[in-house]
Amino acid sequence: MIALITPTGGRPNQTYLFKYFMQRQTYDGAVVWIISDDCEPRTTDHITPDFRLNWTVIKLFPHPPWRQGMNTQARNIEECINCLMINYDEKDIEAIFIIEDDDYYRPTYLERMMARFNDFKVLGEMNTVYYNVMYRTYFVNRNTSHSSLFQVALRPVMLPLFKTCYHERFIDFKFYEKLHAQEFVRRGEVGFFNENNLAIGMKGITGRGGIGAGHGRLLNMLPDPGMAWLYKQIPIEDAKLYEGYYGNYRQSQHLLFTKKSD
Repeated sequence: MIALITPTGGRPNQTYLFKYFMQRQTYDGAVVWIISDDCEPRTTDHITPDFRLNWTVIKLFPHPPWRQGMNTQARNIEECINCLMINYDEKDIEAIFIIEDDDYYRPTYLERMMARFNDFKVLGEMNTVYYNVMYRTYFVNRNTSHSSLFQVALRPVMLPLFKTCYHERFIDFKFYEKLHAQEFVRRGEVGFFNENNLAIGMKGITGRGGIGAGHGRLLNMLPDPGMAWLYKQIPIEDAKLYEGYYGNYRQSQHLLFTKKSD
């Protein structure tokens, strides 16, 4: 069994997208998907227990609900992890994936990640791509020694270290910093790869703002006004899902903070 953790709330458009991306995953093993929806009104009611065969969906509704100016990512991830470990035996969990609500996942994402896991304790894609659909701009990070949170999977044995990073602004950066400091990377227990960008960080979709790279109009992002670059990265029918957000500068996004790069 693998477990997926998704913190969300106040992003109705994104919930339909990540539901679609998970619904078509080719991974055929058992999956437990824990979703934390911390905004009112709720936006995940359409993700039902019969979501798909061999998947168990658990939804949490943390309190107090998110309000403008709050960063509840850590709280929501923590509640999801706690729920997972209370309800399932650690030995039955092969891997825990962080599936973020605003990012693009290829249908083979889970399957290929599991195929590459081998003896690693942590696995993630490097050279992360970020694409802002509102501005139609993109950049490719040169991160070769860490992975962005939405591209990370870990064994349950790594949860004690992961938990020490919950209340950091950027959980992924601090987690990998500790993995290096404690020599997990040097010992070959952390895997890095890029397989034609199994996942892409999609930013700028209408709704509650984000906290990571690519949400704002960053100077180092390259223009893609006609989406020609994106059409080459993912299937055209997938790229078309993002066409309607271009120039929607009046959307209700409020950035909490944005890091320069990963």
